[in-house]
Amino acid sequence: MSIPFRSSRRVPSWLLPRIAGESELDHRTRQNEQYFSEQVVENHDWWKRIGTDFNFCNANVLDLGCGHGALSIGIAEAGAAEVLGLDLADDLVTFASGVVRQRYPALAGKVHFACKDVRTLSQRHHYDYVVSKDTFEHVDDLQSVVNSIALLLKPGGKLIVGFSPLYYSPFGDHGRLRLPRGAWLHAVLPERWLLSWVSAKEGRRIDAISDLGLNKQTPAEFRSLFPESRWRVITLKYNRGSRLFLPLMSALRKIPSLEKYFTVSIYAVLEAVGAE
Repeated sequence: MSIPFRSSRRVPSWLLPRIAGESELDHRTRQNEQYFSEQVVENHDWWKRIGTDFNFCNANVLDLGCGHGALSIGIAEAGAAEVLGLDLADDLVTFASGVVRQRYPALAGKVHFACKDVRTLSQRHHYDYVVSKDTFEHVDDLQSVVNSIALLLKPGGKLIVGFSPLYYSPFGDHGRLRLPRGAWLHAVLPERWLLSWVSAKEGRRIDAISDLGLNKQTPAEFRSLFPESRWRVITLKYNRGSRLFLPLMSALRKIPSLEKYFTVSIYAVLEAVGAE
């Protein structure tokens, strides 16, 4: 799959200003279009961080947390027989479906999107792969989601997951707490203070960090999701990427008491071996 060349840095899609006379719908559409284009490029780096080649030819694939659909479309272009992208944001599912119809009509028969909770799917042992990009840090009750994935995968099927930044790492609040970035303030200040602060900033009552779409997942909690009776760990990598601070972070995360504060990202490939 060819990757478009991005010659210069642009304003992030979510910060694109509204053009004079532009409707709210047109503004949102323009943001979505730019974000999709950025993801087509950035997915290449995500696969490099996963660090393993996969043969998707004729495979059935589930993309959990598909967002704007770029990863699902890329997998379909790589030869998958069926790709189902799931997301809980209806507007993103609508956008992704429209992109396939308008730009990738040849894929319309094999890539589909749905606004569904993965735990409601009934296709036992149907998928060769479940792929999830930058989603596991947002999912509530992640153990029940992983249990459902185990049932959806064929025996020997693989879960490919990569996500960042983890909550307790420097940028782990994803900017949602309205704090100075990279200072670990969200990780060390009492949660009641944080909730009072962000409630005032947002102008609405926020009762828990999970209300902001963050589950505070730690590396140890992630590992506990995959008991040996049901999963075989093929690869498990931390702090993947090219940022200059990552080697230092990787050294410090090896100290057990510091692991959750210095683990920025997790990239893993796991094989389902004990699905019921």
